[in-house]
Amino acid sequence: MRTPRARPPKSLSPGRTRLSDVARAASVSTMTVVRVLHEPHKVAAATRARVTRVLTETAYTPDLVARGLVSNKSGLVAAVIPLLTNSLIAEIIQGLSEALAPAGFHLLLGASGFSATEEEVLVRAFLSRRIDAIFLTGVSHTKETIRMLKRAGIPVVEGGNVTDRPIDMVVGYSNVKAAAEITRYLVKRGYAKIGYIGAFPQDNDRARDRRRGYELALARSGRKLDPGLCVETTLDMDAGSHAMATLIKRRPDVRAVFCSADAIAVGALFECKRRNFAVPERIALAGFDDLAIAGQVVPSLTTLRVPRYLIGQRAGEMIRDRLAGLPVKRRIVDTGFELVPRDSA
Repeated sequence: MRTPRARPPKSLSPGRTRLSDVARAASVSTMTVVRVLHEPHKVAAATRARVTRVLTETAYTPDLVARGLVSNKSGLVAAVIPLLTNSLIAEIIQGLSEALAPAGFHLLLGASGFSATEEEVLVRAFLSRRIDAIFLTGVSHTKETIRMLKRAGIPVVEGGNVTDRPIDMVVGYSNVKAAAEITRYLVKRGYAKIGYIGAFPQDNDRARDRRRGYELALARSGRKLDPGLCVETTLDMDAGSHAMATLIKRRPDVRAVFCSADAIAVGALFECKRRNFAVPERIALAGFDDLAIAGQVVPSLTTLRVPRYLIGQRAGEMIRDRLAGLPVKRRIVDTGFELVPRDSA
């Protein structure tokens, strides 16, 4: 018997190829196409080859939305992050993606731009696409975001900070304790006037908590808080440079500065070099994050190391276990942090 030939792709209707289109072109039933996709060992070799050829020629892709309506699962996990350009976030997302991939989950990304309102917009959009779970950066969200997620009933992991009242699960570290530790280090080194340069705290609980940790450490050491020693700015090197210039002009007696991010601290370091201010002899500097550049600049940057990849990995494992129906032993995971003393302080 002559083996039926697959119809040429041009006989298919324009637009996205449907399962029925593939079945018709290969002269088989739609169930046979499904078996080739999911249980190829159950299909005769000749038929399997013919269907595979048509799948390739027509560039067929499964309709995950339709499948999700049947299975109540889309295979999609969303992550809302502040910026797509932030290398810190990239490490978290890499850990998250690698933990989810073995279970067949694909990651969708959305950037909020440090806006709680935009995060709410993204959460609504992702929920409308029937995501199976979501990762949120930080622990501060609008009331509507929290309401939508609780009503959706999907696994939610907040990351990059800790709270005793997560929406569902949380993995991160205490930004308050971390900032307090590096500020205490500067106090113990004997620096008199210790300044602070940090990211704007609006809709950014990590920045808010880092300034709070700085203030707590100074207060507990018996030092009076001086708002004139604090400058808030955007999260990049140029901003750090301008903020350092502002701080020096405002308070020329400043002797050490804690920067809430290494990107800011490196910019501050470059500004000191332009002014021929010796670091740490004239002004000591400390950062936060332990970026690769922190160990390469001269002098190398005293900073605080956090396990970014681990945060993403643990978040992915928690989501993966929950979606597999397995119990999550700890809903609140504190990954901790590590002080890294170097030459700048």
